[in-house]
Amino acid sequence: MIEVAAALCAGLGVTAAIFAIALPPPAAIDDYAPPSWLRRYVGRYWAEENALAASAGWSVKGAQRLVAVQAVAAVAGGFGAALLTGLPVLAAAGATGAVAVVRGALGGRMRARQVARQDAVLDSVRMLRQLLETGATSVQAAIAMLGERGPAPLRAEFRVIAGTSVGRRQAWSAARQRIREPLFDMLAAAVLIQSPGGGELVPLFADLEASVSGAQEVEREARALQVQARSAAAIIVSLPVVFLVVLSALRSPYLDAYHDQAGQAFLLAMLIVMGCSYMWMRRLLLLPGLQRVRLSDA
Repeated sequence: MIEVAAALCAGLGVTAAIFAIALPPPAAIDDYAPPSWLRRYVGRYWAEENALAASAGWSVKGAQRLVAVQAVAAVAGGFGAALLTGLPVLAAAGATGAVAVVRGALGGRMRARQVARQDAVLDSVRMLRQLLETGATSVQAAIAMLGERGPAPLRAEFRVIAGTSVGRRQAWSAARQRIREPLFDMLAAAVLIQSPGGGELVPLFADLEASVSGAQEVEREARALQVQARSAAAIIVSLPVVFLVVLSALRSPYLDAYHDQAGQAFLLAMLIVMGCSYMWMRRLLLLPGLQRVRLSDA
């Protein structure tokens, strides 16, 4: 019963911590305002949660739903680890692992959608170049054709842009904000620059196609290396935890020292050190990625 109560307390503690970090700051009371660094942290975290939720198709209250799913996974993982091993301290490791699985699955889906958008941008640039090489159409007519026969992920965006006769620059700006893809920013810049400047467009889109293709190749190679390094770091960090779980499930006498308070404190300290080391390694392996193109929408 003591172990069950400890597991329950650990699960409730993890859930409370997740909600405390994820929920928006409360409304100001009596002119109280949270520190600026806290507002920036919460805003950045909430934006990341919204991006992950959007990758799962949760457009309405996506961040709230994602936080709820992570909380449920954390409680389930914490209970499972504590009951399986008999070590309440491992409830934190189980909760963290469950949350990591949820975020990893949604992150993989988000990256897959990003790759699809990048391929669609490259196909769109290639189709624009081919249409303009024939000399039988204008840029606006070519964009209208992209809305009908272009890559599926971007057809709706091109239809909206082609159907806009007034405020075309604003239409491109709205599309860029929805897609949030640096390669699409490059396409928008090329189209918007040629309108006031004129000139030969086929060489411009040919150079753009080469630039987009090269940027995609470099970014994907870097992402592949990053995934390999992160996977190796995750395996290195998780092996001791898996070893502890296996020994606990087998009721090995080697873990008797961890069942008293001193052993629990030592195990918790080691788990914290391992977690901090893993976060440090992930930070070292963080890639900035392609920077978005800043355009004046005036």
